[in-house]
Amino acid sequence: MLNDYLKLAVQQAAKGEMLKGVLWLVGGAVVTGITYSAAEPGGTFFVFWGAMAYGAIRFLRGLFYYAHPKALLDKQQQQPR
Repeated sequence: MLNDYLKLAVQQAAKGEMLKGVLWLVGGAVVTGITYSAAEPGGTFFVFWGAMAYGAIRFLRGLFYYAHPKALLDKQQQQPR
């Protein structure tokens, strides 16, 4: 019974991690699009690849923990308090 609650809690946290990852990824893409559209033809623009990569990594980490909640619980138990 307790394991079901822990699994559900970890999956909820993983969903939040995935949502934050998507927001970073989309945010980086939107700002990149804005700078691209504001640039003169042949001019320079900024590609916010760091924000997009961070978002993708964060999303994938959340997806992994959603699929394997025990991995996050094991990781938490290994950390010193």
